[in-house]
Amino acid sequence: MAYFRFCEKYAKFLLRTLFVLGFSLLFAVTLQVAGRYVPFVPRYLWPLELTNFSLIWMIFIGSILGVREGRHFNVDIFSFVNVRLSPTFNFFLRLVYYFVLLVVTWIFIYYGYQYFINWGLIQSSDITGINLGWLYASVPISGVSWLIFLVESILKEFIKPETAKGGA
Repeated sequence: MAYFRFCEKYAKFLLRTLFVLGFSLLFAVTLQVAGRYVPFVPRYLWPLELTNFSLIWMIFIGSILGVREGRHFNVDIFSFVNVRLSPTFNFFLRLVYYFVLLVVTWIFIYYGYQYFINWGLIQSSDITGINLGWLYASVPISGVSWLIFLVESILKEFIKPETAKGGA
């Protein structure tokens, strides 16, 4: 299915972006620390901003990938050592999980967009002059990405269960 291929490519893109952001965070923090303790390294202010941008985007992209892998917003409170849950109860728990995740996704999309429009677009960075909309956009973009991967999970689990086992 084309949607699953799109989700796979999008997840790979996000993972690569996460690595780039991680290296930029490592570079910026190293430059800040070196500038503080090594006398011939100049003290720049832009690494502080790069650190903030990288860290915030890494958190949101990590949450997106966590939603795709089912490792985010999922708490196993009913995982007992020797107790088997009935399939009906397990199905009910999955429905509750998807419902709660859809509500949180809607909040991030709707209110994140309002936050982006009302606050992000009117602010700019003091150090570099970059519009902070690039930073505030992480909230609604993560919500839309959660929705993309949530639909993929629902399709795999309920609509086309054979795709979850490696089928078409």
